[in-house]
Amino acid sequence: MAGRGGAGRRPRAVFMAFGTQGDVFPIAALAAAFACDQQEYAVVFITHSAHRSLSTHLAASSVRYMPVSSPPVLAAEQLENISSDSIQSNHERESFSMRKKAIQAEHRKECLSFVEEVFGNDPSISGDFIVINFFALVCWTDIIHWMWALFMESWGSWRNDCLNLSPIPFTDPVTNLPLWHVREESPLLLYGFSKEIVECPGYWPFNAHACGFWFLPMDWQFSCDKCMVLSGNINSSFGGMLCANHSSLEHFLTRNAYSSRPIFVGLSSIGSGSTAAALLAGIPQVTCPFLMDQFYWSERLQWLGVAPEPLQRQNLVPDNDDALSIHNAADVLVGAIRSALSPETKAQAARIADRLSSEDGIGEALRILKARVLTQNKIISPFISSK
Repeated sequence: MAGRGGAGRRPRAVFMAFGTQGDVFPIAALAAAFACDQQEYAVVFITHSAHRSLSTHLAASSVRYMPVSSPPVLAAEQLENISSDSIQSNHERESFSMRKKAIQAEHRKECLSFVEEVFGNDPSISGDFIVINFFALVCWTDIIHWMWALFMESWGSWRNDCLNLSPIPFTDPVTNLPLWHVREESPLLLYGFSKEIVECPGYWPFNAHACGFWFLPMDWQFSCDKCMVLSGNINSSFGGMLCANHSSLEHFLTRNAYSSRPIFVGLSSIGSGSTAAALLAGIPQVTCPFLMDQFYWSERLQWLGVAPEPLQRQNLVPDNDDALSIHNAADVLVGAIRSALSPETKAQAARIADRLSSEDGIGEALRILKARVLTQNKIISPFISSK
């Protein structure tokens, strides 16, 4: 196992995660688990300043929190003036595009600055490694099994223009031909989802691992300390799971035999995190995907038999606000809810919850990191996806 460098230098582990809470928090949980398990490491977590609520939890595990100023997503007020029927809509769209490019440039600059601050000019990188939830710096053959070609254009130009590297990793910057003689070992790819839910075909590269869902520690799940203490009492009734200030939310709570975690029943985005929480709780789901991987998870839940056919956008947000359109949309929604509450769907949800209850996604990811990274005396950049 790679240990301390020369003169007692502590090896450094940098975890970087960007995006919304569903993209960032699972990797923060992995960073905290790693820091507790490998106390000889100096562990750093780099993410958006909007996720500063993580700083207290990370500090409790001796993880240094380094915030970048870029937003996880553009705020609504930055979009509200961009209207398709505006006389100046073309100008506004151009301004919005320029704003996005400026944010991207500043984000990359800050990240590079933080990495330089952590590693400095130390010639030794013994035991050091970086974990990041982007695939833009790995070879195309390592990620062809997934959909990350969407990111190649913007990252390729950044590599070429700012870093003076080839647009595509491991290719000559002039000819764009593969440089097989300097080809590094494929980086480690850890997926924060379960093999019980997502198939992992044989054509996936050997370095890709589905670890199981990365659930957050229970004490990370509450903004209220009193609610956290009460929820930790497994003998408490539903009436005692929340403190007096939040007791009005108790009728949204449910629990079952498969998970000790309280689950709020309601509408949520269909990402891997909310999907996993409902699956672990054994709760059937009604989905309505709007963008990106929400369509994948919605179709997957239907295939698993724990959700009816995904609703279409107009079933929740009718195109017209006349009485007939609203009535038709309501009928479709009621039908989907009835299907989700059928005995067959409930039974299938319970079976899947039973299988997921034995998994430890964070623990498995930590085990793989220790086996595949810490045993090698060189820097490796594992690329991790919680999606």
